[in-house]
Amino acid sequence: MFKSNKKRFLSLASLTLAGALALSACGGTNSSNTAGETDASGASGDKVKLTMFIWAGSNQDVVPKEVVAEYVKAHPNVEVTFEESSNSVMYPKMVAGKQADANNPVVNFGYFNADATAKGLNDDMWEPLDTSIVTNIKDIPESFHKPDNKGVVWGVSSFALVYNKDLVKTPPTSWNDLWDNEEFKGKTALWDYMFYSYISPLIATKGQEIGASYENPEPAFQYWADRSDQIGTLVSSNDQLKALLESGDALIAPFSAQVAQTWIDGGSPLAVAYPSEGVISFPYTLQVVKGSTPEQARVANEIINELLSAEALSKYAEATGTPVTSTTAAVPDKYKDDPSFSVETQSNGINPDWYVLAQNSSSWKELWDRLVKTKLQ
Repeated sequence: MFKSNKKRFLSLASLTLAGALALSACGGTNSSNTAGETDASGASGDKVKLTMFIWAGSNQDVVPKEVVAEYVKAHPNVEVTFEESSNSVMYPKMVAGKQADANNPVVNFGYFNADATAKGLNDDMWEPLDTSIVTNIKDIPESFHKPDNKGVVWGVSSFALVYNKDLVKTPPTSWNDLWDNEEFKGKTALWDYMFYSYISPLIATKGQEIGASYENPEPAFQYWADRSDQIGTLVSSNDQLKALLESGDALIAPFSAQVAQTWIDGGSPLAVAYPSEGVISFPYTLQVVKGSTPEQARVANEIINELLSAEALSKYAEATGTPVTSTTAAVPDKYKDDPSFSVETQSNGINPDWYVLAQNSSSWKELWDRLVKTKLQ
């Protein structure tokens, strides 16, 4: 299933990107409607309360908050609160919440990256979208619909190398710069447990040489362990990474080219290098969390439908620079020359095996903690 999805993500290149791109990691208190409540916007009964997960920083909150505000204005019987964080922080909380009470999810719907989406499919975390409500899904090719409609891929970002252009003497050109470049020794920032951003490219570029694969990842972790002096900081949020790169405490990091571009547009002394071996193709999904009440699920589907409109996706693109999959959304003028939106960049992307990553997340964490993190303390 997921191996075919890897091809699906590449199929973004076969879409009409010129007319399909635009845009860049959660909760809820269950509140069932009373028997007298008519619908999500009804005039009687208790409020339908939901929690939505959105990514923190880098303008990721702008469009969802605008869309939700308009929805709540038209549906006064609905109350939506936001959880702003990263998927690497929020998803473990969601798992713990499900284990504590499967009928009271930590969040009801929101934005999830490829790693969290794959884990969620493996953990039975997602509720199928109601396509009779989410009618804007028709503008997104079926190759981007998750199995059984348990979410829809609305955007595909590119992970590349982000660096401080004022302090780096020789701009990076390859993934090898992360682990073998003397200039970045002790100045490389990595996301803790975000293995697709530094283990996946290592497997893709040097796997055969060092004997590493998704089925046998230990040589890749050992390779990093032997070069742990490259790593200066492990990060857990966009804003933390941005501050480190701007200050020079970190000089380079594997990260979303789209989010980095918003920082650059805002005046950050950073630049994006597209590795010669290809960027990491990184899909983003909107999903409803299993365990939400029927009323919560209905509202979540209605809001997701608004978020998938051409207007909302175009605005998200303008704010965050993430290519989107909708065939009706336009590319913002300021991103028409961005390499991330090009057919060539997308078609040559590195596609991590998200299914294997999800299935083996615990064993990969154990390898990371045992082989690498012990050397960082």
